[in-house]
Amino acid sequence: GISWTEVVHPLSDISFIWVALFVLYICFAQMAVLNVLTGVFCQNAIDSAAHDQDLVTQSILSEKQRYVDQISSIFHRIDEDHSGAISISEFKEHMQNSEMRAYFESFGLDASDVWTLFKLLDMDRGSVIELDEFVSGCLRLKGNAKGLDMAKLCYEHKWLERRLTNFMKRTDERLRVLLGEDEEDEGGE
Repeated sequence: GISWTEVVHPLSDISFIWVALFVLYICFAQMAVLNVLTGVFCQNAIDSAAHDQDLVTQSILSEKQRYVDQISSIFHRIDEDHSGAISISEFKEHMQNSEMRAYFESFGLDASDVWTLFKLLDMDRGSVIELDEFVSGCLRLKGNAKGLDMAKLCYEHKWLERRLTNFMKRTDERLRVLLGEDEEDEGGE
């Protein structure tokens, strides 16, 4: 390579401004190249970390544990009498607090209908919500419906539709028997 002094010397004969511009150009070009190299290196590191299954799994588990800890903390704040269960009155009282509603909404839980939310969290229909019900209910209701939720809903809908259709057929048959319509149909033929 050529020495910097050999390049700068002819420029210094013209004017000091040209030397300053040349040095600024070299610094700018070097910084730009280093910035691009750093960006490429960082992006590759981020991409490889995102595709590392163990790291993704560990991240999901730690995020879930953090969420469970926060939900448990909310449970204990609502359970003021320390009974280990939340009644509808305790739940309503705390859900009137805008900070508590915002806390629920930050987890992706719609807190606008307190009664419905309470019923969805009370999985054993015991009129109170225990800690395990509260945590599992919040985990289940968090965010938007997932593909599994939709598939389960479709399956249950089809199952219920079949049961209802069979029930209606049996009821119609028995009603006809009770009203004697079967005998009239047979006698009229």
